[in-house]
Amino acid sequence: MQAILGILGFIFIFGLAVLAHELGHFLTARKFGVLCHEFAIGMGPVLWKKRKGETLYSIRAIPIGGYVIMGMNEDERDILKEGTEIGLTLDHDGHVVKIHAQPEEGQFAATLASNTIDISADLQIAVLLEGERKVYPVDPEAWYTDSKVDRVKQIVPTNRRLEEKPKRQRFVIMAAGAVMNFVLAYVLVLIVGAVSGEVVGISTELNMVTHDAPAYEAGLRAGDRILEMDGIEITDGVMIRETIQTVGTREMIVVFERDGVSQEVNVTPMEHQGRYVIGVDTAVYLERSFAGIFRSANARWVDGAMMIVNSLRMLGTGEAGVGDLAGVVGIVHMTSEVAILGFLPLLIFASIININLGIFNLLPFPALDGGHITFIVIEAIIGKPVNAKIQYAVSIVGFALLMGLMVFTFYSDIRRIFF
Repeated sequence: MQAILGILGFIFIFGLAVLAHELGHFLTARKFGVLCHEFAIGMGPVLWKKRKGETLYSIRAIPIGGYVIMGMNEDERDILKEGTEIGLTLDHDGHVVKIHAQPEEGQFAATLASNTIDISADLQIAVLLEGERKVYPVDPEAWYTDSKVDRVKQIVPTNRRLEEKPKRQRFVIMAAGAVMNFVLAYVLVLIVGAVSGEVVGISTELNMVTHDAPAYEAGLRAGDRILEMDGIEITDGVMIRETIQTVGTREMIVVFERDGVSQEVNVTPMEHQGRYVIGVDTAVYLERSFAGIFRSANARWVDGAMMIVNSLRMLGTGEAGVGDLAGVVGIVHMTSEVAILGFLPLLIFASIININLGIFNLLPFPALDGGHITFIVIEAIIGKPVNAKIQYAVSIVGFALLMGLMVFTFYSDIRRIFF
């Protein structure tokens, strides 16, 4: 049951994050007039697809990502080659509205005269008819069709290509995915704040003790009320966290009350993501107010962002290694543990995932949005675009490294969770 919860929770959380991310790219691209061939959620085989206007919308079988295919120069290469037989569909004004890679009976068939004319740039196509060269105007919304590979794609006029747009617009398009993740993360914690209220105080009573954590091993349980830690009287829950940070990884005596009886145990905090913890969560005092909803959302969003930034800092300084990263299996496992706690904790976890995805995608790494943004910044500095072949090669290397990281984290998750 827990495994099913984890899988369903993962699909919900990650699907929502991917949808927000790709919508950011898609909506800004459409706003700036970039032609978008496909908007896809998921990877791999198509489960569902529907074409609306110039865009194919699809849901794919593997729920680990998504993409928006935008019109680019590369789209026009090697589609039509000189000397090949093609079919043309003309409108009443004699403009080409469809170019068929495999001409069928009844279509206007011709031999492509030259592959040097950029159809989408010049909006014209040259063909040979009975040995005579003829040039036909092409409608800006004309389509390529190729029944052999089941491809139907609109041509990309020059003014609708991504790389032809101003640097500022390309920057916004590339950054919009991460921005949408940040916005969604904030909306999710707003919902949590509206439902649960604002934390106005923290109790000394333990609300939860994580299994196998130092506090659990020492004998502390949910419902215990902390009276004293390391010789310091505890009067509110904030002091619990502060004292643990002061003690570090040194053993301390914890005095607590259970069923009206005072007891004491020895607890040694452990380090986790740059902080010292013993694996306890304290009960909180809540208040509901309109302003409190936003204060609560602000605090949760900032806490989530700082947790991600701190994790990246630890990776950079060597305090944490690549083996500490969680992959798909690890996220499913964490989701299953959070889902058991209820819907609101799941929304908080979803918010953290969105912040994580947004920050990760803005890293200046090839194949990520941050890598594309880096090329745009370099273009602005040197005054011309980086060579397309260099961009392509760097992106391929970056993608290969990301795939390698995904495989490594998958293996690490399996070994950490099941062995």
